[in-house]
Amino acid sequence: VRSYAPEGWTQKTGTMPLSDLEPAPDYELVCRASGGHAERVEDPAELPAALARALRAVREEKRQALLNVICKKP
Repeated sequence: VRSYAPEGWTQKTGTMPLSDLEPAPDYELVCRASGGHAERVEDPAELPAALARALRAVREEKRQALLNVICKKP
């Protein structure tokens, strides 16, 4: 996009329009409201345990699972 519009919004601001959700929605709350297992994961070290809990919910409890993994912007 930057090469096609060198004076455009993306070049000026460093962001692509409509590609960022700020503030980020709490998707895990929507899943929980439907009876699912959901977690918000912000620390990469917590991801393996969160994945294990989500898989257990799906395999053993027969519930949907959602992990809202928050990635830091570069």
